[in-house]
Amino acid sequence: MENAEIGLTYELSPSERKEVRDRYPEVSFPDPTLEPVWFGRRDHRRIPEKRAIVDQAFEGNYPMVFGICSDQYKLVHYEDIVAMVEHTASNITGFGEIKVCPHTYADGGRMKITLKFPDMKSEIKKMDVIVPKIDVFTSYDLSTKLTGKFGAFQLKCTNGMGVWKTFKKFAKRHLQNLRLNELEENINQGLAIFGDQINTWKSWTEKRITKDFYEEIWEALPFSDAERSKIETLPEIGSERKLLEVLPANTLDLWMLNSVLTQFATHEVKSELRRIELETSIAKAMESISIKI
Repeated sequence: MENAEIGLTYELSPSERKEVRDRYPEVSFPDPTLEPVWFGRRDHRRIPEKRAIVDQAFEGNYPMVFGICSDQYKLVHYEDIVAMVEHTASNITGFGEIKVCPHTYADGGRMKITLKFPDMKSEIKKMDVIVPKIDVFTSYDLSTKLTGKFGAFQLKCTNGMGVWKTFKKFAKRHLQNLRLNELEENINQGLAIFGDQINTWKSWTEKRITKDFYEEIWEALPFSDAERSKIETLPEIGSERKLLEVLPANTLDLWMLNSVLTQFATHEVKSELRRIELETSIAKAMESISIKI
């Protein structure tokens, strides 16, 4: 790898990539290569300036093709991103232990690396404690450039929740150099204002939802009628309360609604892709709703 302090590309050697894979034996790392692209049934012709991103480690009858890219595309290995996040985490001080948890999904086409901060506990209300998390995303299937978002875990149920506008988002295309100092700067900026987000969530515990506004809320949420029915009868982990039980008593607050929604997305939705999409969609909807109450 090269020196990030002077802004050079962060790139591992093959042996260093193996070391990363060995540190995370439970993670399935693809082995991507850039291959030429051909077309035609009889007269095969190569498509100029195009490459296929192919997983050489895929075990199947046909190779796994993640996508078609230009010949200017820079193939950034997952192992390089993991090592970059590890290095960044090691330089962040003042926030206690930081756990780095990589995970591949979409048949290896995408990766999420979650940074967890177990020592940064904050109580939103009695017996409801959260810790911040940061998700870093990258992909081989061209769906996601290097990007990240901030959020939190509820410890009582390991719900994952996102933050919509409060924290600075960071994103970088693979066509550009990846710089460690930029990633570290963005993470530090987000953590520095996490206290403001805590205060926002605490204020949600005081925001009561009326029966009339309850219906308006569902119009803004990204769930089908069938999913709504399941959510409304889902016992909240810890309190065992249900939305339809507390609504008539005028004791449903915005934080409880957010907790039940994220609980459903985290534990009841099977698709990893949809869980990630829902986390962002719920956060966006809830922030908009909070302004109206």
